[in-house]
Amino acid sequence: MILCSGCFDCLHAGHTRYLAAARALDPAALLVVAVAPDAYIEAVKGRRPYWSQVGRMQTVASLSGVDGVIAQKEPSVATLIRQLGPRWFVKGPDWRETLPSDVIAACESVGCEMVFTDTEDRHTSEAMPA
Repeated sequence: MILCSGCFDCLHAGHTRYLAAARALDPAALLVVAVAPDAYIEAVKGRRPYWSQVGRMQTVASLSGVDGVIAQKEPSVATLIRQLGPRWFVKGPDWRETLPSDVIAACESVGCEMVFTDTEDRHTSEAMPA
């Protein structure tokens, strides 16, 4: 299994490149995407999400190559990593230096390989109007 996570608010080309890069790791593996809770977006971005978590999950689920979507109930994806035990946990290049230590520890605890894509190295959703 390949596990990705993110806010996906609003979905943009950087997100689709990120998920396509994750899918390319192993086209036969399940690609599961965890979608961050609304409260996480409020805390990190300082604003309410444009779309609810349910709406963001429906949008991500509609993308080609995504096999499943799961609601992330906590701010950190670490619990899901421990529960699901993916073979790979994939994030974009902007997380290479900032991946939280609890997520790193969760990956190590289940023997999950952390992969950082080489897709666009900037938060393109930050360009969205507030």
